[in-house]
Amino acid sequence: MHHLAASTLRALAFLTRLPPSKRAFTGEHPLGRDAHAFPLAGIVAALPSALLILIGSWLGLSATTVAVIAVTAMVFVTGGLHEDGLGDVADGLGGHKPKAKALAIMKDSRIGAYGALALILSLLLRFSLLADLIWADPRLAAFAFLAVAAASRGAMAWLWSSLPSADPRGLAAKVGQPGPRTGRRAGLLGGVLLVLAGLFAGPLGTILPLLFGLFVLGQFRKFITRRLGGQTGDCLGAAQQLTEIAALLAFAIAAGAG
Repeated sequence: MHHLAASTLRALAFLTRLPPSKRAFTGEHPLGRDAHAFPLAGIVAALPSALLILIGSWLGLSATTVAVIAVTAMVFVTGGLHEDGLGDVADGLGGHKPKAKALAIMKDSRIGAYGALALILSLLLRFSLLADLIWADPRLAAFAFLAVAAASRGAMAWLWSSLPSADPRGLAAKVGQPGPRTGRRAGLLGGVLLVLAGLFAGPLGTILPLLFGLFVLGQFRKFITRRLGGQTGDCLGAAQQLTEIAALLAFAIAAGAG
């Protein structure tokens, strides 16, 4: 239990802006070894947003306003880490550039048209889908947001462990790739939490978010394998964003059908 708590604290230090715990960083700890705790780090990162959903709804704010506040809080906590990855991947792989050129574009700190469009669409989708959930049931929205945060980061860990690095000089390669077992544990934990949250959305909620998330993650994995031959840190961030949107969409469909 102590090991899991320490791994979660170290994962939080990398995945969020939360101050690192000095007690958790005794000795050498490659990030890849802590990837099994990514789903738990996702829950901690999403807790402020979940509370804001409940409080904002209780205060009588509109579902749209509460959704914007909640997503903004999440972006603030994570420092836009995953959004940055999505934008970079969209810029690098949005055209038909060869691998070397695509990787160079992804490393460029400037944002292009593909990246800007990806970020705008991602935020709009997350705002609107979360608003649909809040309108249906604020408690469901809060639980779904926590579960999606956990599952999408479990998806990151699994993707990281399942593909070779496309850029040996990149950050994802330098911090130590997790082993297959670690990736599977993270993915399984995220999936279980997603199914448990889905119980609040009825029968469809227990299966649709998982199916949608797995489908989008699988398609994205095929895409980057074909274009890059592996993964990068930006690809992991993009996977988190895409999986989150897919699961939120499924929750919104389940809530509307319920």
